[in-house]
Amino acid sequence: MNDKKELLSEIKELWSSQNIDKFDIPENLLEYLDISDLEKLKERILKSMKSLTQEQIEWLSNFRKYD
Repeated sequence: MNDKKELLSEIKELWSSQNIDKFDIPENLLEYLDISDLEKLKERILKSMKSLTQEQIEWLSNFRKYD
């Protein structure tokens, strides 16, 4: 379970680096996820971050919701 929590923390950090602070997976749901699920999610996030151009990032930021 600690490995899952660490991966979740890394995923949250990736999202917050993109100014998406509201991402969360409640800890009680972690027991239903495999470590491979979290690893795949992290991999997808990293892959998508690499493929975005600065222009796309700026365009997408226009749709961000602010509290």
